Amino acid sequence: MTTMYGGTASQGVVVGILMQDRQIPRIPGDVGNAFTYDFPVAFYTVEGSNGSRIIERTDYTLIEKFIEGARFLEAQGCRCISSSCGFVIAFQKQIAAAVDIPVITSGLLQVPMVARMLPPGKKVGILTANSDTLDPSHFLVPGVDESRIAVQGMQGTYFYDTFPRGAVSYVYEDIRRDIVDASLQLMREHPDVGAIVCEGTNFAPYTPAVNRATGVPIFDVATLIRFTVSGILRGMTDPFQNKLSYR
Repeated sequence: MTTMYGGTASQGVVVGILMQDRQIPRIPGDVGNAFTYDFPVAFYTVEGSNGSRIIERTDYTLIEKFIEGARFLEAQGCRCISSSCGFVIAFQKQIAAAVDIPVITSGLLQVPMVARMLPPGKKVGILTANSDTLDPSHFLVPGVDESRIAVQGMQGTYFYDTFPRGAVSYVYEDIRRDIVDASLQLMREHPDVGAIVCEGTNFAPYTPAVNRATGVPIFDVATLIRFTVSGILRGMTDPFQNKLSYR
């Protein structure tokens, strides 16, 4: 006899994503586009959250709204929570403490792991929407020195006017150029960068181009989500092919 269990409003959704309250374009590859994933996802818009309250400053009055969204997604059956903005890492501890499932608010959570992958003489490069407001204390851990971090921001670019400032359309080629140019500038200024971690979730559709241009490994929110899901769904892995099987 096989007993089947419920306990949530719906089932089968793996990742719940806390979305900023903006209508920016989200193409495949972006965290906010369902076609990015090969597993089911759900979205929850956090009312009132936007670039001016998350990226240009940290509005801690939004924490409760993010927690409310995380709890809603958990109740819907999601088995992991992520977000549509890397700066939400400022709320990582509070959101993680409020639910009983893994919370991965930002690609920046990968920085300590990537730093330990690299030889001691290599740095972790960070591409971020805003280098002025990025707080290293949110992602550095004991044993990872700030001297091993090199940061490149996107202020003053078409990218910045599009994403943090909430444009409703953009030219794909211009965004790609801005991101690749920023990554190459990072490598010119810090030739000892051994890998790049992207803070912004909007970088993700363009990280293949960054990888080709720089020749170093690239990590973003998509790599973090897939890594986490591979652990959550490990029991569904084909033991002979080591890949997920939904049958």
